[in-house]
Amino acid sequence: MKIEIKDISESIKELNITIDADEALKEYNKVLHKFKNYVVIPGFRKGKAPVAMIEKNYGEHAKEEFFNQKLGDYYKAAIDEKELKPVNQGEATKVEWEKGKELIATFKYEVLPEITVEKYKELKIPYEETKFKKDMIDATIEDFRLRMANEITPETSEEGDIIKATIKFLDDNSEVTKEIEREFTLGANSYSKPFNEKLTDVKVEDEVKTKLFTKTQDSSDNEISSDLKDRNFLVKVISIKRKELPELNDDFAKDLEYDSLTDLREKVSEELITRLKKENAEKKRNAIITKLIEENPFEVPSSMIKKYAENMAKPYVDAYKMELEKILPMYMGMAEYNLKSHFILDELKKIEKIEITTEDKDEIIKDAADNLKMELDKYKEMYKKQIESDDFMYAAEEKKLLDLLEMKSKFVPYPKEKAVKTQISENEKEK
Repeated sequence: MKIEIKDISESIKELNITIDADEALKEYNKVLHKFKNYVVIPGFRKGKAPVAMIEKNYGEHAKEEFFNQKLGDYYKAAIDEKELKPVNQGEATKVEWEKGKELIATFKYEVLPEITVEKYKELKIPYEETKFKKDMIDATIEDFRLRMANEITPETSEEGDIIKATIKFLDDNSEVTKEIEREFTLGANSYSKPFNEKLTDVKVEDEVKTKLFTKTQDSSDNEISSDLKDRNFLVKVISIKRKELPELNDDFAKDLEYDSLTDLREKVSEELITRLKKENAEKKRNAIITKLIEENPFEVPSSMIKKYAENMAKPYVDAYKMELEKILPMYMGMAEYNLKSHFILDELKKIEKIEITTEDKDEIIKDAADNLKMELDKYKEMYKKQIESDDFMYAAEEKKLLDLLEMKSKFVPYPKEKAVKTQISENEKEK
């Protein structure tokens, strides 16, 4: 057996195997002779037909069976001989063989490329902490009020009402050609300002003629094409709903199981500060990892990314009875990021010789107990199994490494464009 290996990319390799002509013919003949036992040739009893006649009638089938039986063996023998470590099952991409000639088979397989992490000290990492602001307290309490609001049906509409309406398409003769239903919040939707004004102070069953979008406005409704967006439509109101917010007082706070409105504001403030601290730590961690991936590029085998993405998507697929292939693309980028993060951090643990001491472990357990406001002994008893698990040690090593990387890094403001996008994202979260 002759073996040749070619690099296609960092993670994709090509394995060319050449089998001696005599060896290939010997194995093929073994398969051909087995055909005698189960094929029928007219004029001969089963198993008694000449091999030449069997080959004439079933030669292509025998050749195909020969490939099915032996290509896997040849591939495994080559992998073992060269001590290769594929991360997936090799795929035969080309096979050439005729009787009396060498068999040449080409396989494509993937390997985990060599990962070298050289750029990880004194990195300039874009990161900005989200700072606590007092108006966050008001926004949180307002969200509580919205959740506890009663829904009423007003006689006429006003800004903030939820309107369900039938939108009727009109042709050049003002004839209705199509109807669609939409639900929107008056004054807070993607339609134009004139549209919202026309739908203000109307009753259920009222019908108004209005444009949905202005000429300069992009249509955000997938059923309203650009050539129709500034035409007149008939809009008939089906229902009007309004949220009646509870009064902001001590009784409201007590309904939420707080002592008073002052107590509610204090507790919300404490919870927000704690949550922001955790979110900022996670954001900083992700910023470090993102920069490490950017500065130390390498290729992750596509088969490995796909398998990881499938595992991530499976709970969603099972819960919502979705087709895996349809939602898999949503998880591929995240899977690649997570795998690159795992390999880089593992490599850095070795470089920095990260080890968890008893003191490290005790500190992590104490912090966890404090976060849950539990007594230390009670926490240890309740989470004994988790504390003794490999996952705990892995997470502890990762935390120690990231703390070290944080000390060795310089955090800088986001580039202007990035800062704007981040601010938009934060605003969307608050909504």
